[in-house]
Parts: sequence; C-alpha cells; structure tokens
Amino acid sequence: MYKFLVIFFLAACICLLAEAQLTFTSSWGGKRSMGTMMATMPCRNDEAISNIYKMIQAEAERLLLCQKP
Repeated sequence: MYKFLVIFFLAACICLLAEAQLTFTSSWGGKRSMGTMMATMPCRNDEAISNIYKMIQAEAERLLLCQKP
C-alpha cells in the first residue's frame, strides 16, 4: 500500500509539472514579451523626468518650510 501511494504521488507531481510546461507560453512575461510598439519608443522622456524632478524639489522645499519653528 505504501509503495502505491508513493508511486501515485510521484505520478501526480509529474503530471502537474507536465501541465505547467504545456500551458507555458513564451509571449507571457519577461523582456521578450514586449510588443513592437514598446521596442520602437524612446527609452527616456526628458520632459517627464524634468516634471518629476520639479515636483520632488517643490515637496522638499515645502517640507523644509514646515520644519522651521
């Protein structure tokens, strides 16, 4: 009986692994799943980076004003 349970458990594990391999698609996740639109877009948007920097600077100045007695 013990041998049967071990064999059944191993067979179940193998079936689950096989199912995972069969249902995996290469178009899901990772760097290769990036569409062609993303590949042609520039990596940096200088205007967005500038806006983020200005917002952080304004928040830092506001926090400094709040800390003054």
